[in-house]
Amino acid sequence: MSQMISVATGFQYSVNIEYDLADDDKLKNFIPTTAALKLLEEILLSVRPNSSQRARILIGAYGRVKSHIVLTILAMLMKKDLKLFEKLLPKIKAAPSLYRLVENFYAGSNKILPVIINGTATNLNQSFLSALQKTLADFGLANLMPETNFQAAIKVLARWKKNFPKTYAAFKKLIREPVNRFVARLENFDVDAYETFEKIYPDLTAGSAFNPFLGFGAVELYESVAKSLRAEGWSGIFVVYDEFSKFLESNIGRVSVSETKMCRISPKKPIAAAPLKCTCC
Repeated sequence: MSQMISVATGFQYSVNIEYDLADDDKLKNFIPTTAALKLLEEILLSVRPNSSQRARILIGAYGRVKSHIVLTILAMLMKKDLKLFEKLLPKIKAAPSLYRLVENFYAGSNKILPVIINGTATNLNQSFLSALQKTLADFGLANLMPETNFQAAIKVLARWKKNFPKTYAAFKKLIREPVNRFVARLENFDVDAYETFEKIYPDLTAGSAFNPFLGFGAVELYESVAKSLRAEGWSGIFVVYDEFSKFLESNIGRVSVSETKMCRISPKKPIAAAPLKCTCC
C-alpha cells in the first residue's frame, strides 16, 4: 500500500499565514474548493480602484483550510509566478470569468503588499503598527517609515518638557547642545540625532527601549506608508487580521471606539484593500 499511496511533500496539517507566506510548496499543493474560487473572485474584484466593497470576514470550522485559502490569495495579490499555483490554475482556467480577472490583474499595475496581524495581542492599535513594521522590514521597505521615528522622538521630548521637567532637564545635559537645535535636527531627519535619542532614552526611562510607534494612530500611519509604497512598485496594502475572534474573546469588554474604527478603513483612502478579518484556526 505504501508503494501505491504517498503524501505530497509540501503537505502539513496546518498553515500559518504569516510564516508560510514565502513557502512556494504551500501554493503548489493548494487544492481549491468552489468556495475558495468564489472568494478569490471577490477579492480580485475588491482591489479594483473603484471598488467600495473591500472588507471580508472569513469564518469557518477548524480544518476548513481557511488559512491556506487566504495564503494563496495573498500570494496572487503579490503577483507570484502563476506556475506556482499548480493545482489552482487548472480550476481557474475552467471558470472563464475568473480566469479573465486573474489575467487582467497580472497584466495590470496592481501589486499588493500583505500585512498579517496576529490576533493574540491585547492592543489593537499596537497590533496594526507592529505588523506593518515587521512587514516592511521583511520586504526590505523599512526605509518607508523613517519620518515617523523622528516625529515620535519629537513628541516624546515635547511630553517630557510639559509633564516631566526633571527628565527633560536630564536630557538637556546629556545631549550637549541646545534642545531647540537638537529638535531641529530631528525635524530635518538627521539620523545621528535620532540615534543619539535612542541611546539616551533608556537612561532616562529605567532601561526601557524607545518604541517609535507609540502615540501614532494606525490609520494615519497606514495611509502614509501606502502612498510611499507606490514609488516602490506596490499599489497598496492588503491587511489580514488572523484569529480576530481570539482578540475579541479576550478584549471585547475593553476595546475602545477608536480601535474598532481601525477595522473600517475607508475605501477612498490610498490603501488598496481594507482589512480582511480572518478567524483562521
